[in-house]
Amino acid sequence: MNRNKTKMASNNRPLRRIVTARSFSGKLSPYLEDYTYQPDLTARLDKLQGTEFTQNLINEIVLWKVNRYVSLSPALLQQIGHLRLLKPDEHRKGESVLSALLECHGVDLAMASTILRFRNPPVFQIIDRHAYRAVYGSNYPLSTKCAASQKVSLYFDYLDALVDLCAAKGLAFETVDRVLYKFDQDQNGKL
Repeated sequence: MNRNKTKMASNNRPLRRIVTARSFSGKLSPYLEDYTYQPDLTARLDKLQGTEFTQNLINEIVLWKVNRYVSLSPALLQQIGHLRLLKPDEHRKGESVLSALLECHGVDLAMASTILRFRNPPVFQIIDRHAYRAVYGSNYPLSTKCAASQKVSLYFDYLDALVDLCAAKGLAFETVDRVLYKFDQDQNGKL
């Protein structure tokens, strides 16, 4: 019997011995220099001593933890603000804003559409996997790695389909995303 036999993982690869911080013989402090997680927000959150915790601050801490904190430039925030002036069926006029949102860290199409929807519900609605499946009868075809232009095109085609669906089914465009989400969960189950 060979007692020096290497332990194997379930995939028949050797298990790698885990190194703990306590057993590490080198210096640990240089690892702090490599820490670049959400640098601006981290620096701001590190200076909270004496600051009253509000719901907004808790929301920022939660978003920091899940790496979903989105920092938008003042110019982009202003562009989003101008979207409130769009009228129903003018959603394609928001293309440049949607494209800019998709370039921001932590923003993919579902998040961008959520921002747009809350800015102007009569013009924009949320796209998510459930709503997409309820409209098209197939799974959402894009991944985070898809080009922004594909996402923009898909989103505006989706909004066109929602306009048609609302007219055909007598639904309010402002809340159709919620209807579709619950409908798909009920009729088609989990994703």
